[in-house]
Amino acid sequence: MMRAAVLDDHGFTVRDAPEPAAPGPGEALVAPVRVGICGSDAHFVIDGSAKTDYRPIVLGHEAAGEVVALGPDTDGPAPGTRVALIPLVTCQECDRCLAGRSVLCLQRQCLGAEREGAFAERILLPARNLVPIPDGLSWELAAVATDSVATAYHAVVARGGAREGSRVVVWGTGGLGLSAVGIAKAVGAAEVVAVDLREDAREWALETGADAAYHPDEALERIGGRMDVALEFVGRSSTVEGAVRSLDDGGRAVVVGIGHEPAAAGRLITFVMRERELVGSYGNEPEEVGAVLELMASGKLVLPRVVGDVIPLADVAAGVERVHRGQTGGSRIVVDITA
Repeated sequence: MMRAAVLDDHGFTVRDAPEPAAPGPGEALVAPVRVGICGSDAHFVIDGSAKTDYRPIVLGHEAAGEVVALGPDTDGPAPGTRVALIPLVTCQECDRCLAGRSVLCLQRQCLGAEREGAFAERILLPARNLVPIPDGLSWELAAVATDSVATAYHAVVARGGAREGSRVVVWGTGGLGLSAVGIAKAVGAAEVVAVDLREDAREWALETGADAAYHPDEALERIGGRMDVALEFVGRSSTVEGAVRSLDDGGRAVVVGIGHEPAAAGRLITFVMRERELVGSYGNEPEEVGAVLELMASGKLVLPRVVGDVIPLADVAAGVERVHRGQTGGSRIVVDITA
């Protein structure tokens, strides 16, 4: 048996659970060391706005750990290697995976949602989902790199096309938005502007490298329609429209925030004649996890607030409650599985 944080019909508790089976061909057994608490965990546990595929289930998908064993005839990091865990398990055989869009795989399974997660002393997953952690990078940063940071990287670089010299605006500077600010600076953006209702969130963005930070009521007047890339991390019609309206001719707005309101792009005549773009962005590709690990290890990507409190596994339910209440200071709460 092992200790694990399990969601069932009676709640979310840390208890004894069966250890995974021995790894088969292509599989690896990993001992998680640090696991971030994501907003989706709060949705599963508290408000029910997202559902796991089954219960009971071990939650947790934002993880770093140590390889325990590889299955027979399996290529992968050797036992004892520190690794980050790519949270999406995909088939790598469908047309979407083969086209490099594995985030759209129709058979994808997310750790802690469609298969057993990482709030546990052991987890079994494909060896291809393991990325060695560069020397000198902390367990905490490696864990949050797999989702919080890599998801922002996917939005900024892959979907937004931000590069050296780009003018970038980030609407919503909570956890993902702050990562986007840092990533935009790391890839050489000439100007990075943050927009948030909260004064503290605007201050966090400035700490992370934003050149300016504005309240939404003044943002469009201050920045006009001159940005190349606008990133929306709120999930509201008003902020999506604000992101689109902040774009220069030919600019691209990327929506990462998830909500139930309709997307708004302003007046169609303006949207069309200025050839603006509006696209969605979800998750990240495996190679992007490796990219952000290297950026952080090299010192090019500095995210001073990305990791907040580190708590023991026994306190994970309280940590999820704090995430639900927004009591994180804009940072990820990370669970120490070994404590």
